[in-house]
Amino acid sequence: MINIETLCSSPKISKQSFEMPSDKHLFVLIHGLWGNYKHMESMRTTLSATLKKEDVKDDMIYFLPKQNAMFKTFDGIEIIGYRALIEVCEFIRDYKDGKITKISIMGYSQGGLVARFMIGKMLTEFRELFEDIEPQLFITMATPHLGVEFYNPMGTTYKSVLFATLRAFGSTILGKSGRELFIKNSNNDILVRLSQDEYLEALSRFKWRLAFANVKNDRTVAFYTAFITDCDPFIDYENKLMYTFEEKIPGSDYSGILPKIVDLNALNVNSHAPTKPTKTYKKWPTIILIVFVATFFVFPVALIMNGLGTAYSHIVTCKYRKMMSNGAFHTAVREKLGLTEQLKGYVADAYGSILNSALDTDTNNEASNSSAVNEEELPWKEFVEKYSTMNDGAWKTGFKKLPFDDSRRTILENLNQLKWIRVPIYIKAVNAHGVIVARRGLDENTAATGKACVEFTGQLLAYLMQKSN
Repeated sequence: MINIETLCSSPKISKQSFEMPSDKHLFVLIHGLWGNYKHMESMRTTLSATLKKEDVKDDMIYFLPKQNAMFKTFDGIEIIGYRALIEVCEFIRDYKDGKITKISIMGYSQGGLVARFMIGKMLTEFRELFEDIEPQLFITMATPHLGVEFYNPMGTTYKSVLFATLRAFGSTILGKSGRELFIKNSNNDILVRLSQDEYLEALSRFKWRLAFANVKNDRTVAFYTAFITDCDPFIDYENKLMYTFEEKIPGSDYSGILPKIVDLNALNVNSHAPTKPTKTYKKWPTIILIVFVATFFVFPVALIMNGLGTAYSHIVTCKYRKMMSNGAFHTAVREKLGLTEQLKGYVADAYGSILNSALDTDTNNEASNSSAVNEEELPWKEFVEKYSTMNDGAWKTGFKKLPFDDSRRTILENLNQLKWIRVPIYIKAVNAHGVIVARRGLDENTAATGKACVEFTGQLLAYLMQKSN
């Protein structure tokens, strides 16, 4: 018997586990690289409060997978995805307070890629548990759908050297995940595969797909890869363009300022932000000390930790990669989860056929073409319509296409077969990548624009859920 105790452990299943008295909507939130489930707590808190306040009819339950913390996020999207999927399967299998009939998933950063792997397996290898659970919302927050790559349109020498160094380190000291994010070679092409076959089919079954992208201060995931586009005016003009923010921000009851959503249609290649006056620093000794400490202490420690994490990841996942290559992994996981013919009978008895009857319908059109729109709902309807077609808009005129390789062109073409609501968000923070989900909490230390983004996300999802019912 193959031992995969380090990946999952599960008790025996009884028929009672699937006798659920009421319908539930499961919302899964998945963190990113180097993270843990706590990074998604702010989003869960906001969603829980907002969906109740907006009188969403669905009875929501939230689940944050916990088994992929810290160095385990180096293990590659497939192993990370299986770990998270096992947790979700066990949760659904053992849940006794209602019948789970709907599922939504949010992935932050690398978590969005993990989520895309999960849903492909949910509707194929683990179909017994998910075939009668209807996919609703699929949301990614600052996710590198097209991988990570550094482009230097200005051709400056120092950036060429810097980007080459970052590329070398990123694809080396972040384990298999790093090689996959940089699409290092054909052995690490999971991002390409995630845009094809069962993964693309599974993604198409969600009623709504949303992609939030930072336009600035995200040194981890650039705008183009989170927005799923081959055009990035913020790279093109080194973030010196004048921003015009969306005037019609839907929603209400924001705790601070309104979210700053960039109106891409208003971007102008000839309109640059005012040049800030050069500051005269009076604290050069402090600045020099900070640079010295970062260069000779912080960076080496981070380098050593990531190197050790990469080595550890390679050792502990070696047998699982071998099991995947010979097909034994899938069998072992199913045995541990108890996915037998007996279980298939329990599932068939407990659920009606929801998903199968809707496979050939255009759920996006069904969800968005409601004839009755009240005055309060109109701003949301207009926003969704505008940002559902944003990738086809005229805003790209005057901006160069990025020099994608074949892998990224394939991913882009495949993912753009589907309809996405794409939100270009500006967060005024040193690290917009972390603040987009307020991963350090919602206290006074989190940028106001970050809090507004989280609150806006909750209200937008509430509107879409109401439209889906």
